[in-house]
Amino acid sequence: MESESLLKTGTKKPRIHFRFIDGLRALAALWVILFHSVTDADKTISQFTDTLPKWFVYIVFEKGHLGVAVFFVISGFLISHSLKNTQFNFAWFKNFVLRRLVRLSPTYYLSILTTLAIGFIAAYAKSEDFAPLGYPLSVPRLIAHVFYLQDIFKLHHVNDVYWTLCLEVQSYLVFGILFWLVQWINFHWNIRQGKVFVFLPSAIIAALYAMEIIKYEGRETVFLPVWYSFLLGAFAYWTWRKELKLLLFYFYVAVLVFAGIANSSEFAIASSIVAVLLLEVARVNRMEQLLNWQWLQFVGKISYSLYLTHVPILGGVYWVVFKLFNHSVWSEFLALILGVGSSIIFATLIWQVIEKPSIKWSKKLKVTKISNTLASTN
Repeated sequence: MESESLLKTGTKKPRIHFRFIDGLRALAALWVILFHSVTDADKTISQFTDTLPKWFVYIVFEKGHLGVAVFFVISGFLISHSLKNTQFNFAWFKNFVLRRLVRLSPTYYLSILTTLAIGFIAAYAKSEDFAPLGYPLSVPRLIAHVFYLQDIFKLHHVNDVYWTLCLEVQSYLVFGILFWLVQWINFHWNIRQGKVFVFLPSAIIAALYAMEIIKYEGRETVFLPVWYSFLLGAFAYWTWRKELKLLLFYFYVAVLVFAGIANSSEFAIASSIVAVLLLEVARVNRMEQLLNWQWLQFVGKISYSLYLTHVPILGGVYWVVFKLFNHSVWSEFLALILGVGSSIIFATLIWQVIEKPSIKWSKKLKVTKISNTLASTN
């Protein structure tokens, strides 16, 4: 879900930007916004959407939640790229965690303040009690948000998009530990199959969740039920780098697609499609060319801020528009345009003031590069 472009390492090789990924991230963010623009109770624009073809509304609006699958797969791909040729030790893990938190947290914290501020104003205007998402704000609930633990402690989010960020943070931490375990096995056992020993069981467990052999009721509060989506991105990257056999990658994709069809899991199917897209675009060396439209790249750059802040901005704009003009086809269309536009403008400000400095700060936390001796065992 982050808008940072990662660079291919190597002193003599030209720098490559994953512009296709940035464009894909932008489309995912816009898709999620359109989903929230019609599905929340206070954002009904049914009079406008009734004028559109049903298939268009179904794909563009109602299925926008699948943009989250795009984010998860992209995260797995990019984190695998960023960890290439790094050496694990305590200093590495500390910097790895700090880099993730510095990159993610300032924008996240500001989005919490924005959500609470707009919610407080809305409650005052409506003469209602201040209760984000229908639950009173408490100190434990707020502290849990600070540490991405609200789901773990069964405390309600103040902004409904945060559940994905909490799962992503969990995935980053677990992936970093598994990455260390791969290096430890390779070095101490003097073999080159650490990834097999570590990630094969992970892939099997993730597939068991996708196939619902291991069941998880309700919305995910831990990473395991959607772990396969993150792994698909990592596997796509390793297949591109020829660290994983192409046949094995497509076998795993086939398993997840079958599971998605059997269990009506659109999330599993969408994740598989995105992973295949990433791999095939990378294999034909089109990462820099495809989706490289200026406006799309811009939205991709601010997509993290946009994702975190769009819900309260949409809600505020919708409330004002309908307060002034009531509901009609044209007022609902106006609310949609102003809501999406205001969300992008606000996200741009957040990116300039908070997210961009956070990216620069996180880059200053160096990651130890893997030594030649250890690299030879990988």
